[in-house]
Amino acid sequence: MQKIVILIILFSINLSAKEMCSDFFTKPTEYLFGLEFTFTNENIINEGNVNPKDYGLAKNPIKAVAWVKWLEIVKDKCAKSPDCITFMSSDKHGDALAVQFNDNFKFTIGIDSAALEINATPYSRTEFSKVKERMQDYVFNTAQLANLRPHERAGQGHIHISTEAFKNGTHLRNFFVDFQNRPEIIYGALGNHLYNSPPLAAQKKEQRNQLTEVLKNLDSRFFGYSIGEFANKINTEVYTSTVAKDWGGESYYQAFNMTRVAYFSKKSTVEIRSFRPQQNPDIYILETILLERWVEKLRLVKNPISYLNEDKYEYSSQEIVNGYYQLIKDLDLPWEHFKVLLLERYQHIKPDQL
Repeated sequence: MQKIVILIILFSINLSAKEMCSDFFTKPTEYLFGLEFTFTNENIINEGNVNPKDYGLAKNPIKAVAWVKWLEIVKDKCAKSPDCITFMSSDKHGDALAVQFNDNFKFTIGIDSAALEINATPYSRTEFSKVKERMQDYVFNTAQLANLRPHERAGQGHIHISTEAFKNGTHLRNFFVDFQNRPEIIYGALGNHLYNSPPLAAQKKEQRNQLTEVLKNLDSRFFGYSIGEFANKINTEVYTSTVAKDWGGESYYQAFNMTRVAYFSKKSTVEIRSFRPQQNPDIYILETILLERWVEKLRLVKNPISYLNEDKYEYSSQEIVNGYYQLIKDLDLPWEHFKVLLLERYQHIKPDQL
């Protein structure tokens, strides 16, 4: 994993001079992010719903045909370009086509249960901004030629954050707690897949009460605790169940997944699973900015954040917009630029705070 770097940048999205002169936009502390872009169509979704735990192709011929067609389009495009090569590789679900560029950036096209999935070289936001047009051209445009598009919900758009973003266990703890204190963000503003990425607010009362006990125990420690200790406590004592009971993986199918915290340091990440599928690379960049700023803001918090133990997770459209606006306001980000992360039907709702 590359070391955390301090970069002075001019953000490519059209921001005002005042916004670009803020500390965040001129001197962000950047971390590596891992992306998962997903593409599908209604036929693949319907087929996948019949075999939701089958990630393969044998029982999913519609998905198999779409995957082969997409691969052929990408291979043909690379064959005509001096910039990239293709070769068969693998990912967590099996075979995948790897597309490698001259600068060593690589992405793979693999399979998921009701979608086809893109994974790519972990990059910081600034690094990714340099390849976003390439991703639009080689991923989003070629997918459309294969009759594949990002769905509103199916497949989701999980984002991994390197654990190097967190300076200690308390920092990760506060990010996790603030995240769980905002269920209208997890299940409403930025995503709405209850089975794949539920907030704790949608789960058992016993789990939420146990989180209160875990936090009480950890916060009483004079010498603190590590990132790994915090993740292990959550995975073993709080993530004892999840909404998708027949999917398996109680600690995996969570909005805030920490199963990879224990990985070798270069692959140690926390995974925010509650983002809906990214419709284009610019949306992904905005999401990584939001995550960066969220992490950075909580670095400034010296004391443990109180866990609110919310048991409500379904909100009205107005409540969703209000909650998201409050997050954007808390992070000192420009509302007009970040409201595009909402579903289009929410973007025209005026927050009560305005």
